[in-house]
Amino acid sequence: MVCLDKRSTHCGLETMRNARDIANELLVLKAQSGDAAAFDALVRHWSPILLRYCSRLTQNADVAQDAMQTSWLKIIKGLKRLDDPACFPAWALRIASRVCTDNLRRKIRRRKTGDALGAIPQESQSSYNDEALDLRVALGRLGADERILVGMFYGQDMGVGQIAVMLGVPQGTIKSRLHTVRKTLRAQLEEGDQK
Repeated sequence: MVCLDKRSTHCGLETMRNARDIANELLVLKAQSGDAAAFDALVRHWSPILLRYCSRLTQNADVAQDAMQTSWLKIIKGLKRLDDPACFPAWALRIASRVCTDNLRRKIRRRKTGDALGAIPQESQSSYNDEALDLRVALGRLGADERILVGMFYGQDMGVGQIAVMLGVPQGTIKSRLHTVRKTLRAQLEEGDQK
């Protein structure tokens, strides 16, 4: 329920709300209930703000545009779970911040991988490429759930606890599944080496 009192506590802080804040909260509530027009208005209002924020974080217009779009996908996915519509601004910016940070981490990881490849002697590089191809083929043989798990753990650098919360299963189950996937991949790669 949105309190129309101008002085309120939201997101843990006592603040003075203006008409724009109250209108934004109403838009969030309507969008949460499935009102497409309210959601469109929310996107129109917040897209420039998110884009400016992502631009400041990434220092690259194209990357910022991609980050903003990815942020909207995550916002759409989680909007119904947002308990306090007054927290929407902080919540949306936190999502955008995480998306930009993840993009930066991936960029750094790719750069480190590229540097590491440059340090590999030329004759070793072809065997490295063969191993990478073998791993890609082995990953392709996994089921969709296993590929998602591998992507979350190794690709997104998520911890076992984070994955468990996201998938709604105990941490022990995630550890067990990762162990099984590693064992499967190891067996497939060893099988490939014997051929």
